[in-house]
Amino acid sequence: MVKWIVRGVIALVVVALLTGLGAAGWLGWRFQSSRPQTEGRVGIEGYDGRATIVRDENGTAHIFGERDADVYFALGYTHADERFFQMDLARRFVHGRLAELFGERAIRSDAQSRIKGFPQAAEAVLANLSPQARAATEAYVAGVNARLARGRPAPEYAILRTEPEPWRMVDSAGLTLYLADSLAAGAGDDVERASLADLLTPQQFEQFRAQYPDWGPTTLKDEDLAPRFSEITEEVLPPPGDESEALSQPDNLPGSNAWVVDGSRTASGAPLLANDPHLALAAPSIWYMVRLELEATPVVGASTPGTPFIILGRNAHGAWGFTNTGFDVIDWVERDPAGLNITERTETIRVKGGEDVELTVWETAEGPILDPAWFSLEAFDTENKAVVLRWTVTDPGNDVADATYRIMHSTGWDSFVEATRGWTAPMQNMHYAGVDGTIGYSTAGLLPIRDRDGNWTGFIPFEDLPRVRNPQGGAIASGNNLVAGEAYPYPLPGSYGIYRAPRIEELLDANPAHDAASFNAMQMDVTSAFARRIHTALIGADPETQLGLEALARIERWDGTLSGDGPEGLIFSAWIKALTAAVYSDELGPEFERFFYPRRLFIERVLTGDASAWCDDIRTGEVESCAVIAGLALDSAMAELELTHGDDIDAWRWADSHRALFDHPFTGVPVIGDWFTVETPVGGDGSTLNVGHFSYRSGDYTVYHGPSLRAVYDLSDLDASRFMHAPGQSGHPWSKRYRDLAPRWAQGDSYEIRTDWTPDAAPENSRVLVLEGG
Repeated sequence: MVKWIVRGVIALVVVALLTGLGAAGWLGWRFQSSRPQTEGRVGIEGYDGRATIVRDENGTAHIFGERDADVYFALGYTHADERFFQMDLARRFVHGRLAELFGERAIRSDAQSRIKGFPQAAEAVLANLSPQARAATEAYVAGVNARLARGRPAPEYAILRTEPEPWRMVDSAGLTLYLADSLAAGAGDDVERASLADLLTPQQFEQFRAQYPDWGPTTLKDEDLAPRFSEITEEVLPPPGDESEALSQPDNLPGSNAWVVDGSRTASGAPLLANDPHLALAAPSIWYMVRLELEATPVVGASTPGTPFIILGRNAHGAWGFTNTGFDVIDWVERDPAGLNITERTETIRVKGGEDVELTVWETAEGPILDPAWFSLEAFDTENKAVVLRWTVTDPGNDVADATYRIMHSTGWDSFVEATRGWTAPMQNMHYAGVDGTIGYSTAGLLPIRDRDGNWTGFIPFEDLPRVRNPQGGAIASGNNLVAGEAYPYPLPGSYGIYRAPRIEELLDANPAHDAASFNAMQMDVTSAFARRIHTALIGADPETQLGLEALARIERWDGTLSGDGPEGLIFSAWIKALTAAVYSDELGPEFERFFYPRRLFIERVLTGDASAWCDDIRTGEVESCAVIAGLALDSAMAELELTHGDDIDAWRWADSHRALFDHPFTGVPVIGDWFTVETPVGGDGSTLNVGHFSYRSGDYTVYHGPSLRAVYDLSDLDASRFMHAPGQSGHPWSKRYRDLAPRWAQGDSYEIRTDWTPDAAPENSRVLVLEGG
């Protein structure tokens, strides 16, 4: 949403800016002068410490200081120098202040953030910081503001003709809410449920929403959970209701991969852990890779600009990686206003170039009332009911920032698990591997317990959250699939990925002695379990055109691998997209476009299971079979591809169309858009381990969502762990570090972040910057 808001405004600003005499030259000077400083010495007035920032050949910042406070100060300085505009947009989103920069287009976003209670939740996260985490945050914020005080702000400010504001403690705390909002599970499920109930029969509703299948794997196995929960009886658990259903994940939701194996399954005899969180691709990256040389332990991994802590990474004792659980932690519920105790407050949204907006926010004990003026509530009875938002992220006990600090300082499995106590949202699958040989998995976050009517009656106790240490099989794998089966006594409502987890388990079992290279190869795997499962049904299609028949012959010989080099990935993707439209556009009618995105498990059930009646086009007088409708869809897809790619199938390459787009808020803006935008060709699709989601509604196959980071942690030698993110470390478009990693990311390359050297013996091609008192 932030990007959409920015672009319309920036286009007008750029036109105005570049029409003036010499404006282009002035803009170029501002861009050049604001490039990050990576070498030399910087004297900072009022600073009484000393820190050294060494950037290695990949741009990774290795930060050393006399005290921990100096390390955090330097991290804040570095984040501000490389990424402040990114930080600023995130904090403005949380606090509902985008309209101050971008005018009327941002009012809706600001109103939503304020109604949801994000500013108040940020204050709660800040209040819950421990003294140690607070001291780290204070030093970090001081470093951010020390950089801002030097002037030369990021080039985006020159284009916007404004200056950045100082950074605050609550801004760092609030960025945890920005991440939680981007990973929110269940946010759209209540809206979809209400909308589809009016469009479909009960049987169609059940089929379309696709319950998690019996063949779908669970992350934790029954044999590892049963001993832990054998004494919990049904009497102490809530009765299951409609809210307890586990659904397949609509393939437009965020996902990730993580797996860990113990030493019995590796060549070295020590654990290995792999993690690749899947997020919206952006320039700059959401991650900033860093090494923090703290007094207690070095910590290496992915930080988020705006926050002082490493979220995904490793220390001297172990490594950790996260994926989204998919648990439903958000409800939009209808309530009778007469029965509610409602409080009211008024807030003012400042609007650049327009009149201020007075916003009224109504609160209840359950949460805020959503205003139809700012939220899409067409599926609800807003004439007679209040729609109340229930969401764990605004729980006053939220100490996710402090939990991140505690995880960084964990010394083993037990302290790692304890560090997650108080983590509220986003709910995460946390995988762990220790230098002592331990591997483990723990869920972190608040998962509501609901009664039969969907009312929240409490949360699953921390001690009862899904968790395992050293499982019998020596491996734990998550592809956003269902976490636990029948041996886990609590309901796990949510939306879950289906097709990546079976492929992870298949590849883990195929190699008895894994190493970092085999884990990296798994992360780059582009074989689709979905394509394999529906292959037999697909090749029974009845196309009528010559191009359709030629394409069908290729798919018959295809093994389900969406390589970027050949045409099969393009043919398959275009075919499934056309087939998806053919299957349910007739049933949904004018509402079809709202629900037009990949629903792979539903399509599998239509082609191979009990939902084949969907193949009939109810707009015709005939009853079409799945073979007929699949053939028509293939012919339609091939006709479209012929128009865009020509009729020589041998010349088609999936990666030519399937290009990862790392977009910036200025992407698409005339004149300057290309300066900020990064693209690179990739294989795979939304069902492969090397994931590459494209939108059915965009009209092309541009990848908007994929692996934001790849990490493989080798517990036999933590310095040999491998990392890669994209498009680069810097947020400055004229820095060589802005886009240099994108082609390496696409090719599956990786690099080390070693901790066995000091600034006095920095690697070749490093750049050294010293911060000291001025």
